[in-house]
Amino acid sequence: MSLSRILLGIALLSLYCFALDLEQMMIPNIKPSFDCAKAKFDDEFSICGDGFGAGYNMLPIIDNFYSSFYKIVSKEIESKDNIILKNISTTMLKNRRKCPSQIHFHDTFNKEAFDKENEENLQKGYDVIDLHNLSSGMASVLGMNCYEYHYLKALRQITEFLYTTPQYKIIFEKIFYPNPKEYYKLIMTKKISSPDSLFDEDADVILDVIDKAAKDNLLESNGALKKHE
Repeated sequence: MSLSRILLGIALLSLYCFALDLEQMMIPNIKPSFDCAKAKFDDEFSICGDGFGAGYNMLPIIDNFYSSFYKIVSKEIESKDNIILKNISTTMLKNRRKCPSQIHFHDTFNKEAFDKENEENLQKGYDVIDLHNLSSGMASVLGMNCYEYHYLKALRQITEFLYTTPQYKIIFEKIFYPNPKEYYKLIMTKKISSPDSLFDEDADVILDVIDKAAKDNLLESNGALKKHE
């Protein structure tokens, strides 16, 4: 075998040995956990990337991460407890479906103060942020917050279920081995957004979790958790 071929093999191997981070995973045409050819609803089209910019490349990654977590847990718990997981995920899907048609505001956001400031800026001749136009740039950015929020909420609920059920805690520990405590803290610690901020900083926690999991080499290139023993 030639030296050049050996070096090429080493180079290719290194691509698979070194973990990626979330930014490196954001490449076009990542497929989510469902078949985009069968997409029927606007939230599914959004996740499949129809008509959205590069920022929405994160949605298939988030979907793959959550879906793989759900599937691993559902296979490990007793069948009688799967109804708990199904209820959590069904609620998430129901709420996710609303994301393309409504603006997501975090719990501490003061919309009255925001509207007042917007009105004052308009009177001064400044450009204002139009939150009523769902096709505006700002609204589409906030749309990402909506998806993140509902996936994170479901992830937290399943995580809390595992941790409060003694025989299931080990499932979480296996998934995020060797640092499950770090992941539990990262997932469950809520970030508080400023009342005058449009963005839900807490919703971004799910991106922090995925980024850490990618760096810890726990994920496939599409964002799904690797199979564990």
